[in-house]
Amino acid sequence: MIKKFFLVDKFYLTAFAILIPTSINLSITQFVTPLLNAIMGRTDNPAISISSYSIAISVLFLIALPNLRIQHLTIVYYKNINKLKVHFFVILISTICLFCSVLIIYTPASNIFLEKIFFTEGDLRNNVEKCLKLGFYIPFLLIIKMHLYAVAIVSSKSSLIWAGTIFGFICTFLLAIIFYLIGFEGFRLGISAVAYSLALETLAIFMLVRNDLLDFKLKFTRDIFMIGDLFKFFTPLLFAAFIPSFTMPAINAVLTRLDNPEVSISAVNIGIGIFGAVSFAIYGCQSTILSLMSNGYHYFKIRYFSYFVSFLTLFLCSFIAWINPVNHFIFNTIFNLDEDLYKNTLLVFRLLSFLPPFLVMEQLYVGIIMNSKSTNPIIYINICRFLVLIIFLGASIFLLQNGALVGGLAWSLTLFFEAIFAWLFGKNIKKPD
Repeated sequence: MIKKFFLVDKFYLTAFAILIPTSINLSITQFVTPLLNAIMGRTDNPAISISSYSIAISVLFLIALPNLRIQHLTIVYYKNINKLKVHFFVILISTICLFCSVLIIYTPASNIFLEKIFFTEGDLRNNVEKCLKLGFYIPFLLIIKMHLYAVAIVSSKSSLIWAGTIFGFICTFLLAIIFYLIGFEGFRLGISAVAYSLALETLAIFMLVRNDLLDFKLKFTRDIFMIGDLFKFFTPLLFAAFIPSFTMPAINAVLTRLDNPEVSISAVNIGIGIFGAVSFAIYGCQSTILSLMSNGYHYFKIRYFSYFVSFLTLFLCSFIAWINPVNHFIFNTIFNLDEDLYKNTLLVFRLLSFLPPFLVMEQLYVGIIMNSKSTNPIIYINICRFLVLIIFLGASIFLLQNGALVGGLAWSLTLFFEAIFAWLFGKNIKKPD
């Protein structure tokens, strides 16, 4: 009995050792966003600055959508095939994204994005365009960075994840403070801090994992360039990454057509940022689930651990959402939100606060699907989520005028139904023993 207890205890220690650094690494943007919002909120015209930054970064993250799944591909394949083949695939994908970024931002295509899709005009339109030009290389670096962190995970060097992530966060904070003191405009402060810190963090993690990137016993052969098998595995994951990346630009495009678009976009951006920071542990669940499955741990142990994390997060989110002195301190005191922005941001956070168990449910069943090496069901799950998003946003233009309500409901409903669809498609797949 005592032996069994210690085995269970060892499992939880192993699970947390993977979960915490991976979660922080994958959700660091959720920590950075509230930090930058708090600083931009103290500059001139904070609503326009925050909304300009939000629109620009959502476009850049849409272009960089492979970064959301490149880590999973690296974890699954890095030890099973020639490392050079994986590196070539990642460099190819990141270069394609860089080309797309340049094409969209520096050609007349930008007018279509900014004026026809996002319906921006005046200062808001000009500020978004400036943000995009300052951060055009962000998609390339994001994909490379996530690949390098995945190399650290498969090499069992979680301490490197801590080092790189903390270094990147500190760089962002210090650069934002420096730019604030220099007198940068709010939107310029935000995008510059993110772009420069990302370059420094990518360089830092590259130096930390450089000894694990190459195996000199491997031969450089033509097979390195035959990446059809990787594309076959990655395409459904890429499609799955598209929907989360598409969601924020789609919501922003709708909010610009409703009343008080600057306040609405800022409220949705800040609310999601705070929710992401509070629920950061959930973001690493999928990589943790895959890693535990690949190491032979029993499915039921993995499930119990995952739901334990989700309900702990649910309690924390509910505490912040519904206890007035707590949310007033966070939203009003820390983020310096005025009455209108405070009220709308709190509404968004409350609409998201019930999600943690469903977010974990989705990651658990998608992890089961990925572990089976048959990723096609992920396409169907995300088609269903996409339909829910489009139907809701289309109806909201005619039925609702409160932008914060539209944005909060769009995120909460699509994530809720994605979890239900993941359960429906994954429940009959054989679980790992």
